[in-house]
Order: sequence, then C-alpha cells, then structure tokens
Amino acid sequence: SLVDDFIGLGILPPDCDRSKVVPLMDKALSPYVKGGGAKKYEEELKKMYGMDGSTEATVGGFQAMTQDFLTVLNDIPFAIPPYFAILGRAIVTLEGVALTG
Repeated sequence: SLVDDFIGLGILPPDCDRSKVVPLMDKALSPYVKGGGAKKYEEELKKMYGMDGSTEATVGGFQAMTQDFLTVLNDIPFAIPPYFAILGRAIVTLEGVALTG
C-alpha cells in the first residue's frame, strides 16, 4: 500500500497510526489519482470542499482545507528525508536556470 511505501521511504515512521493516515491520504490523493491534470485536480478539490465560486463558500472551503492540513501536521508524525529535500532544491534550481536562460 501507499502507507507502506511512505514508511519505506522514511516519510512516515514504522509505528504510525494507519487508522489516521489512510483516510487523510485517501482524501488528499483521490482527486489527484483520478487523472486529468492540474485543472481537473483543482475542480475536484473545489467540489470536495464546496467551493462554488462565492466568497463565503471559498472562505469556508479554504478553512476546511487548512483544518485538514493542520490535522495532518499535528496528528501524523512525518518527515521529509534529506534526499527528498536535496532533490527538490535541485529541481527548483534547474527550473530557475531554465526560466532565465
């Protein structure tokens, strides 16, 4: 499963509470796994959080997304392995070089 992969990569600890991790991962990744690119992912997130375009719905949806994000940060101990950080930094640097060159 994806949780096992995250444990193997060192993102999640081996003793993580799977009953908390699996539903949050499912909610976060299910729109992405459906495919369709970034625009489709954005549409799925807006639908999931009830953002219909009105200011009130957008604010409420953003607050719900923030709450989910804070739940992940507070309830699930995760870490970004050093090699992921180095790869991310390298990709951002290469993107910067490509955009300016």
